[in-house]
Amino acid sequence: MPLQQLPLFSTFGPEQALPAGWHSWTVNRSKTPTQYALTEVDQRVVLHARADGSASGLYVPLKPREPGKLRWAWKTRDVIADGDNASGPREDAPLRVFVAFDGDKSTLSLKDHLMDEMARLMTGREMPYATLMYIWGAKRPEGTVIPNPHTERVRMIVVDSGTRHARQWRCHERDLRADYRAAFGKEPGRLLAVGIMTDTDNTRSQAEAWYGDIALD
Repeated sequence: MPLQQLPLFSTFGPEQALPAGWHSWTVNRSKTPTQYALTEVDQRVVLHARADGSASGLYVPLKPREPGKLRWAWKTRDVIADGDNASGPREDAPLRVFVAFDGDKSTLSLKDHLMDEMARLMTGREMPYATLMYIWGAKRPEGTVIPNPHTERVRMIVVDSGTRHARQWRCHERDLRADYRAAFGKEPGRLLAVGIMTDTDNTRSQAEAWYGDIALD
């Protein structure tokens, strides 16, 4: 059931396997899923992610709302040295926070409609009209906007990059409307979901990361 707000990790006990309200998201049924679990770090409950050649995520379906501010904290053990989010064979990230938006799907190309059908077959769910994704990249500068190498409906913004801040908590606040305009060149539709993903399936590498609370204003 869609929620009004995101359930905060810090409000759960570390003994719970996954936070209530967050749902598993399968990238591809043939891929090994990333392992997620609540844990206590630095005297607060956060979500721990461990990927080993794997890819999957968690998401919260929301009651459609206007995009505002998004705030979160995250930390990674290290970066994926061989990762390059502009290249399909190396498109991995230790940390991602993504936001799904509504839109007029009648304006999509035949290729995008076929991609919707493929997504239903591979994941059991339809793709949102557009997805804005914040990532911790390996080499590209912070602030870089990267089109997804597989679809124009996903754009990535690098908000942390490289190893300089590895093993440190990083806190971010983003204006979703402004970022959507910068990434897609038009106004966003209503916000439908927020999720996270740690993935290493393309580079066949390992990653360990932590997500603090994610909140919408």
